Amino acid sequence: MQRILLSSLFFLITLTITAQQEQTLFNSGRGISLTGFWAGGNSSLYDFQDNKTLSNGGYATFEFNNNFLIGWSGYKSDITNQGQEIDIDGNDVLLGYAFQSKRVVHPILYTQFGSSRLEVEDLGSDRVFVVQPSLGLEVNVTRFFRLGVDGGYRFFSGNDLPGFSDADFSGPTLGLRLKFGWSWGGNDWGDSWDDF
Repeated sequence: MQRILLSSLFFLITLTITAQQEQTLFNSGRGISLTGFWAGGNSSLYDFQDNKTLSNGGYATFEFNNNFLIGWSGYKSDITNQGQEIDIDGNDVLLGYAFQSKRVVHPILYTQFGSSRLEVEDLGSDRVFVVQPSLGLEVNVTRFFRLGVDGGYRFFSGNDLPGFSDADFSGPTLGLRLKFGWSWGGNDWGDSWDDF
């Protein structure tokens, strides 16, 4: 329960900071503008009972006001624990904020949260709630491609399967993100899109 409260608090603080920055940076009265679309793949490395585990997935986001991202993220983790197969499938809401996204290298903040399906061989399956905030750096490799690395923490809640606790699936993560798409906001030829 403490982890859920901490995750919720982190999420609210993130939204508050983002909203304050948008009000400060976008004082022109333009409001919220669709400025891009991005999609790609991501991989995260995390510990499961002292074993390194890889989680792979993909995502798609809309970009607003050049910095704020909102979209969907899906992932799958396959874990082998003492010969026992464990699968985690998630479909999450993905929120992100890129600080000064026009710079070649810039910080980026992500929070993904949603319901996931946890399935343990010979024990059955359960629905769990997962929150994963992360902070990282992103590099604008080309106009269409960005590469990011981030570190964060995955919080699990609601597991009722015997032999495992929420803490077994919670822990720090290290991720790599490939991001393909287009940001038309602020381009010399893209001013007509600003109020789309």
